[in-house]
Amino acid sequence: MRKLIVSYNNYTDMNRRALVGTVAIVLAFIGVTSMFLLPLSVDSTDSPVELGESESYITSGEISAENDGVLVAHEGTVLADDDAHLTFEYGNRTIEHVYDDGTIYTKYETNATDEAWIESIGSTDAEERHFGEHQDRVVRITEENGTVDSSDMTFVRTQTSHHLQNLEYEQGNEQDDRTVYVPSSTWTTVNTETMHATPEAGELSVDTETGVLREASLRYQLTNASSYGESLLRLGETTTIDVRYEYDPDPTIDDIETPAWVDQCVENDRCEF
Repeated sequence: MRKLIVSYNNYTDMNRRALVGTVAIVLAFIGVTSMFLLPLSVDSTDSPVELGESESYITSGEISAENDGVLVAHEGTVLADDDAHLTFEYGNRTIEHVYDDGTIYTKYETNATDEAWIESIGSTDAEERHFGEHQDRVVRITEENGTVDSSDMTFVRTQTSHHLQNLEYEQGNEQDDRTVYVPSSTWTTVNTETMHATPEAGELSVDTETGVLREASLRYQLTNASSYGESLLRLGETTTIDVRYEYDPDPTIDDIETPAWVDQCVENDRCEF
């Protein structure tokens, strides 16, 4: 009888251990499954970014994606007396404006297969001063009356702000009159898609007194993922984003140098590119 009791106790202990093991496996399965099934709650990020817009400024920047190349790039100088030189690049297309004492000279440039765009863009009031092919590029130059138009810069600022807001930021050290912000990972929404943003390098430099962004140099990855499990295994498509931006609201220059193409194509009608 004693041997029978011992055998029964051993059998009960084995069943208990098996039950505990089964429960542990089930819980682990539920935990892993929930990582892939439970929806994420994505809150909009609070960014320290405020983009300035003063009467005079010098600015430059570029937003590019690993799979798509340059999305938008710009370089510009604007003076308070309404003189300006602004260049914008959108993929293969470039638009360059020169504002000089109430006159606007604009150069549109793209590849030779994009002639329909270059023929259709621009003000209907502008006078065409040049249109021609130069190797694999098509160039169109116009002249019209007007003052500095900030719409292109508004678009650049909007795009820059949107891309910088994909990350969270932690305040770092103060350096002279600047405050540095370091990016950190977060969940964000891009074109209604849930993304996980992971910084690789870079920081923001903000004017401590005004809060205006003075310099940004960031590289981060966006992974299309709807759950923590997807982001960990990188099951979704991942792309690398580079954002560069500089802004000086108080430039120490008195005049803007006229580009060579204005002299060649407008004043002398001898375009060479």
